[in-house]
Amino acid sequence: MTISKVITKEYFTKRLCDLCLRSGLSGFPTGNEEQHILLKSAVLTLDHSGPFCEQEIDAKLQFWISEIVGIKGVDHVTVRRYLIDVGYLTRNKDGSCYQVPADPHICSFDDGIDELDVASVLQGERDRIALRKKEYLERQSKSTATKNEGIS
Repeated sequence: MTISKVITKEYFTKRLCDLCLRSGLSGFPTGNEEQHILLKSAVLTLDHSGPFCEQEIDAKLQFWISEIVGIKGVDHVTVRRYLIDVGYLTRNKDGSCYQVPADPHICSFDDGIDELDVASVLQGERDRIALRKKEYLERQSKSTATKNEGIS
């Protein structure tokens, strides 16, 4: 599950928004790049300063799934396993403690990605989509009104 190219901040935000808001994604994606983008976005929502017990990491991943990315058909246990298997998250031997490694070197991400607020990025895109929809509906309404005036 490695990617040879560097994923830029712009590309990351575009693909994340596409995956979460436009694709109707249900379940975890099968493509390596998409998986890395989603896993990285999950890690960006975690506090990197200290270890988490299993209940804490589960609660944070449940929040990421339901409130931030909104992907259907994905459970926090599967995401946690992916994070550990790929190396975005480490676990001590007895499985009681989880931590985000300082520099996982799993995939080449642009440095600016670590500064992203994933929730804000996705909410900003949700707001843009809602505004475009509202503007479209207003144009449609005006167009319909104009046509109706021509008929009268």
